[in-house]
Amino acid sequence: MRLLLIGLAAILAVVPTSTACVEAAYSRQAYLVTQNLLTPISSLTDFAVFDVLLAAALVGLPWWWVRAVRRAAPGGRWRAVGQMILSTCALGAGAYLVFLLVWGLNYRREPLTTKLDYEPKRVSSQALTAVAHEAVERLNALHSGAHAQPWPEFGELPARLGPAFEEVQQDLGARRTAVTGLPKPTLLTPYFRRAGVDGMINPFSLEVLVNATVLSFERPFVVAHEWAHLAGYANESEASFVGWLTCLSGDAASQYSAWVFLFPHLLQQLDPDQQTQLWQGMDAGPTADFRAVYERASQAVPIVRNNANRLYDRYLRANGVDEGIASYGAVVDLVIGSTIGASAVADDWRPSMLDHP
Repeated sequence: MRLLLIGLAAILAVVPTSTACVEAAYSRQAYLVTQNLLTPISSLTDFAVFDVLLAAALVGLPWWWVRAVRRAAPGGRWRAVGQMILSTCALGAGAYLVFLLVWGLNYRREPLTTKLDYEPKRVSSQALTAVAHEAVERLNALHSGAHAQPWPEFGELPARLGPAFEEVQQDLGARRTAVTGLPKPTLLTPYFRRAGVDGMINPFSLEVLVNATVLSFERPFVVAHEWAHLAGYANESEASFVGWLTCLSGDAASQYSAWVFLFPHLLQQLDPDQQTQLWQGMDAGPTADFRAVYERASQAVPIVRNNANRLYDRYLRANGVDEGIASYGAVVDLVIGSTIGASAVADDWRPSMLDHP
């Protein structure tokens, strides 16, 4: 049975799957049924279920090994070790199968570009420059209103951004939609801070974990990005795009958070002279906020951050994301190359404007 479990996991890890079938049967149907059940349950607790699972693994696995080896006959220790290796691999295979069924198959769904009015030819240096200048104008215009009232705490965001999140999913063609999850602090926050990680979802209980040290004006986008993962958008650029649209559909604070996220991604695509020109056009308020973002990012420990990036890059590639962590930057292509992204930049888009069959 252990060998069968390991073999099944290995086959499912490499067997080709139809993206159309995954999209229709899993991502738009079966997965969302599961998400609608699990996320409200996991949101009932203030603590992260993932922390409990991680602690159980870190404590239980070594105890299981020590107990098995100690109980083995003096001459059968090596056989016991071999059996434990097999059992541990079977346990890992079982966890992988649960991961696939609960969330992981979303990596094999159709790309979002196939469901949007998306044209690669729209992505040009001229369009990029125009969107970057628009970002500066938006940041300057939104700063005062966004900072006029207290920024929402993590627990307030489901009520404030939840309706926009649902409507954005519908505008992207979803008949069944994902529900929001309560953003939770995690015991992993010290690691997140050193690794430069802002949040993640627990793929086993479909809950949202956040880095408690993210700045107040970063919170709306960080949470909206993780909600997009809950909606089945596993690709990082797609999750960022959905999170960006969600925040643009919210209040001034959420819109400001959306542009704070996007501006650095636009900036890194431009030459130094253009970057300088954009910084010169930015008011003191947004400039100070970006300085605070830089200071927070500088708290990351290079060796921890690099290893975390390398590990996540391998994880993404193993799950069919060929670009690895470079997929984060592809959000710019979605913003510029899609009709809905261009409309959002032009400020003539709001949820429920688009018609879908």
